[in-house]
Amino acid sequence: MSVSDTAAAPTAALAAAPSAARLRGAPLVRDAVPADYPAIRRVIFAAYRQYGDLIARDIFSPYLADVLDLDKHARLGRLLVAEADGRIRGFGAFYPDASVQGFGWPPGWAGGRALAVHPDARGHGVARALLAACERLARDCGAPVFAFHTASFMTGAIALYERLGYRRAPEFDFDMAARYSRFGAAPIMSIAYVRQLAPERAACA
Repeated sequence: MSVSDTAAAPTAALAAAPSAARLRGAPLVRDAVPADYPAIRRVIFAAYRQYGDLIARDIFSPYLADVLDLDKHARLGRLLVAEADGRIRGFGAFYPDASVQGFGWPPGWAGGRALAVHPDARGHGVARALLAACERLARDCGAPVFAFHTASFMTGAIALYERLGYRRAPEFDFDMAARYSRFGAAPIMSIAYVRQLAPERAACA
């Protein structure tokens, strides 16, 4: 049964750093609940619509549908939202075992998916807060690596990840055009980033 059918009580907030929640206007990261889904989808649409004209519709549409599949993300992982000024301004899915994403990650690595920040909230630390929360969860799970993909046309996201010190892992890149549409189309690469972690516990609770 998916999380949309059985709502668990929200856990304690997962701030980007121990003091982040106490800073005025700083984003606060917490677990999502089904009541958050409409707001999450609005954030994803707002964040991703700028890319709709950059790639063919028969590739972009199934790609966006995959990103928007909150039931799948919740079934296989954990949904996180970032709130600022009382509104959901960012979203990301944390996967304790990134291998279940089907992108070739090794079993035991943790991963992220579908990171989205509303355009009005960019530049205010929302993505950093979500990534920091995912990394902390990955360490809690005992994962040696936190890994994720981003699209080659998402140049702003790529610049952020490189500023934050994530390392490219081209051996895990894949062709989005082949995955989401048809073979023979011009390649559109989904590029891999990783960070080595120092695990804190042996396994997820």
